[in-house]
Amino acid sequence: MADRKIQASKKKEKKGGKKGKHEPATPRAPTEFINKVNPQTLDQFIEEALEVGKIEEVLTLDLSRKKMSEITPRIRFYFRMLRNLVNLNLYCNKLRTLPPELGEMRSLTRLGANENHLNDLPKEIENLTNLQLLDLRFNRLSTLPPEIGKLTALKKLFLRFNKLVKIPDEIGNLHQLEVFSVRNNRLVSIPATISNLTNLEVLDVQHNQIAMMPSIGVLTKLTSLDVQYNCLQALPDGVWNLTKLTGLHVKYNQIKDIPSNLLMNMGGLEELDFEGNRLCNVPPQMQALTSLKKLYLSRNNISNLPAEFGQLRCVEELYINDNNISSLAEIVHLSTLRVLNMSNNNLMEVPKEITHLTVLRELNFGANYLKHLIPEIGHLKNMTHLELNDNTLEDIPDEISELAELQVLNLEGNQLRVLPDNIGKMKNLQKIFLGYNRLVEITREIGNLTDLVELNLDENKLKVLPPEIGNMASLEVLSFNENDINDLPDELYLLDHLRLFGMDDNPLEDIPTRITEGGSQEVFNFLGQRLAAKQGI
Repeated sequence: MADRKIQASKKKEKKGGKKGKHEPATPRAPTEFINKVNPQTLDQFIEEALEVGKIEEVLTLDLSRKKMSEITPRIRFYFRMLRNLVNLNLYCNKLRTLPPELGEMRSLTRLGANENHLNDLPKEIENLTNLQLLDLRFNRLSTLPPEIGKLTALKKLFLRFNKLVKIPDEIGNLHQLEVFSVRNNRLVSIPATISNLTNLEVLDVQHNQIAMMPSIGVLTKLTSLDVQYNCLQALPDGVWNLTKLTGLHVKYNQIKDIPSNLLMNMGGLEELDFEGNRLCNVPPQMQALTSLKKLYLSRNNISNLPAEFGQLRCVEELYINDNNISSLAEIVHLSTLRVLNMSNNNLMEVPKEITHLTVLRELNFGANYLKHLIPEIGHLKNMTHLELNDNTLEDIPDEISELAELQVLNLEGNQLRVLPDNIGKMKNLQKIFLGYNRLVEITREIGNLTDLVELNLDENKLKVLPPEIGNMASLEVLSFNENDINDLPDELYLLDHLRLFGMDDNPLEDIPTRITEGGSQEVFNFLGQRLAAKQGI
């Protein structure tokens, strides 16, 4: 048998379709110059437009991805001629500034200058009074000129990923603005004039250093408010008036309470994220969120949930991990749940009522205090992911094999000594994590899991591996570091797709030392040679 290459797998520390043939580009109208699409150079394009008297009909100029560090005098001259230009794309260059001639392009409605090195904007930008979209993402802007307030037709303003330390008060003059995004800057405040932006639908100020927001109760058209990753100790005044909100994102601030009046007026809210705050309680008025589908309460100090919590009849995803909750009494009534993350809490048992969660697909009970798993777990027929790692489980019920759709099973860090034989019936399993247990043997039935891609058995008490593992035709990762194994089944060599093979810290006394010292590849090849000899090849 020819040797096959595999990689050693070190012990893990605990813790569209194919592209079709390129179609020829459709000839562009003479009103557009699109970089890397137009056959001529920009000079040729302008010359042709001048020759046929159509320079005033040019509507689009795309100079993106040209590695320009400056706008050359020739291009500035073209800017002065292109008075009717509507779309100007300068993104993904190395521009440090924009020329004043930009202000002469008074017909512009879209300006894309994102992904450059811009340090400032020319005051002549005030002349672009027809501009509706201004994209300045991923630059180096620390300030905005007050002239920005003259862009009164602007509907979308993107300033993400700059170095802004202040927004000028003149921002409040942009009465037509619908989307305002200044995430990932260095802002410590937002001007009170933002309350003038009564057409605003999306306000995104995440990843700044804002300690207090101005009142925004008059922004009644807002559908999305994103203030996550700031220093807020309270929600902005008037937020309870925003009855059209469908998304409220407050992750990683310092908020201690969810105002009850906020909840009473938010019947249309679909996503609510309070992860990483300082909540100790969940108000009973949470039941008023009759449209809520995704709820994030992770990494707070919540110990109890009110009885009314179980009346959230539309919730599909609940993330309440890393709290101090010890009971599922209210959660088991959320019959629409598809995803439940309860890891890192104080659960000591799973109630039989868990069977009410009939559409549940992903369940995470990792890092709790579970000693036993109830047989009723097998009733959750739609489950695809089950995480039970880092508990104190001593056994797994046979009924787990009834989870026919399960793809990922994580049982790491428990007290398991054996697995049920009928685990081999779970034919859709792709990954099993069994490391850091007390397993003394692995059932031969595991060889029936022919779709399994990854099997981790690190740090157990195994003395042998069943030869049936060689039947697991899809296996790519097999790790059994730190066990008591003296020999390996030759059938491992039949795993054609195996690419990671972890065997460190096993005695392997029945394999010659010169082979084991050569590493996992040498051992793997040795198994192949021994198998060939056994088969008389």
